[in-house]
Amino acid sequence: MKISITHSKKKANISKEVFEVGDLVRRYEPSDKTRQVWSNEVYEIERVFKPKKPYSVYEYKVGAFKDKFKEEELLKVIGNPQNKIMKTTKFTVSKLIKPVIKDNKEHYEVQWKGYSKKHNTIEPRDNLLEDVAKMVDQFEKKNKIKFYEMSSNRRKKIVELVV
Repeated sequence: MKISITHSKKKANISKEVFEVGDLVRRYEPSDKTRQVWSNEVYEIERVFKPKKPYSVYEYKVGAFKDKFKEEELLKVIGNPQNKIMKTTKFTVSKLIKPVIKDNKEHYEVQWKGYSKKHNTIEPRDNLLEDVAKMVDQFEKKNKIKFYEMSSNRRKKIVELVV
């Protein structure tokens, strides 16, 4: 009588971890205009996703992108590249607090999303009009705020608040 014993082995993944968190990479971006297939920009690997099933592959979270990338979509950069994309922190305006005249120019006190009132800053109205024009317009209409010049020879700007 022959008894066969089989050992169940866990199947190995079909891919290996090629990149680590902190590695610098270029993205695959083929172009019809040039023969270049890799991005000029250099990004940093932020997270490594291990495969959940034996037949899946490692995926990587790169810089400013929401998508995950596979090994063949990335090229490791060795050395200190010139085109490295720096991480930028984006601040979002939560609300406008009040108008302020600073250096004879219109400004607003701004409260930032995710920050307490002690972190409020004074920002130029022109900058806010570029980034959150709709919010500025709504605030000015709601609070009946008008910026105007007193006289042409003084060139001072005054805020009129009508309550």
